[in-house]
Amino acid sequence: MVREKSRTFGNNLRFYLNQRGVAPKQFAEQVGYSEYEIQRLMDGRLFLDRQEQQQLASALGLSTEDLYEKLTDEEYERAGCMECRGEFSTMENKNLILNLFDVYCDIQEALGEEGLKPSNT
Repeated sequence: MVREKSRTFGNNLRFYLNQRGVAPKQFAEQVGYSEYEIQRLMDGRLFLDRQEQQQLASALGLSTEDLYEKLTDEEYERAGCMECRGEFSTMENKNLILNLFDVYCDIQEALGEEGLKPSNT
């Protein structure tokens, strides 16, 4: 449930930045984050406290609730959100696969931080 909400927040962040023609790097500088942190937010992989969420929403002229309100798959697709690509037989399967993908990304990132590279087999 938490990951799904984070994905919605991230997808909406990507959507609204795209809609406003604002690059993630530009937004990051505006709100005092690194571009990498904004990318992680848009991927639903960085969690913020309520005050930080409000800061980002305010910078976009939105409410925090706006960033948690699920949009249509078509809107997300136009914004380039990875989550919405492809068909899933059920919403439960979609969430399960996306959660597995998040764990995989977390592991890859942790390996990178430790200077370890996965094998290319």
